Amino acid sequence: MLKFFLVGWACIGLGYDQKCVQLGSEVIFDTYEECNEYYKLVGTELTSRDETIKLQFTCASSGVLEDLL
Repeated sequence: MLKFFLVGWACIGLGYDQKCVQLGSEVIFDTYEECNEYYKLVGTELTSRDETIKLQFTCASSGVLEDLL
């Protein structure tokens, strides 16, 4: 059974002042749909607080992540 993790980038600021970090959730999701719903919730919450926050995430299966490690 595959598990899914949310991985991606979060950036704040504009232009040369922009700072970005690579992120990965510690939350394990049983389905891609659950992972994607969580991303929508987190994305909405963060971007509603500060319009300079930019997010780029994807839900990756544990199999893909194991192959990379």
